[in-house]
Amino acid sequence: MPIYVFRILGENFHATIDDKQATYGFFTYRVAEADDATTAENHAMQMLRDDEGLRELVQNPADDPPTMQVDDTYEIERHEDFEDAEGFIWFEMKPKRWWQFWRR
Repeated sequence: MPIYVFRILGENFHATIDDKQATYGFFTYRVAEADDATTAENHAMQMLRDDEGLRELVQNPADDPPTMQVDDTYEIERHEDFEDAEGFIWFEMKPKRWWQFWRR
C-alpha cells in the first residue's frame, strides 16, 4: 500500500502562543498510508481535526473559522524514508494593507 507525506498549511488561527494573542498560520507534516492519494489526504486532514492540542489552542469565533489545506504531497517507499515531524511551525499572520501588495 502506498505511503504519502502531506505538507499542510493552516491559516487564520486565532490563538495565544508565547503569551501573545494574534492570528497565526502553521505548516505541519502528516504521513498516511492508503490505496490512493485522496484517501490518504482525507486521513491526514482528519488527524489534524482530531488533534486535541490544536483544538484547545484555537480561539476563533464561529463566523471566522481557520482553514487547512494540503500544500504539497510526496509518495515514499517506506515510512522509515521520512522522519516523523508532526510538530507545528507557527508564524504570525499580519494583515496586508492595499499598498503592500508585493509583500508575501
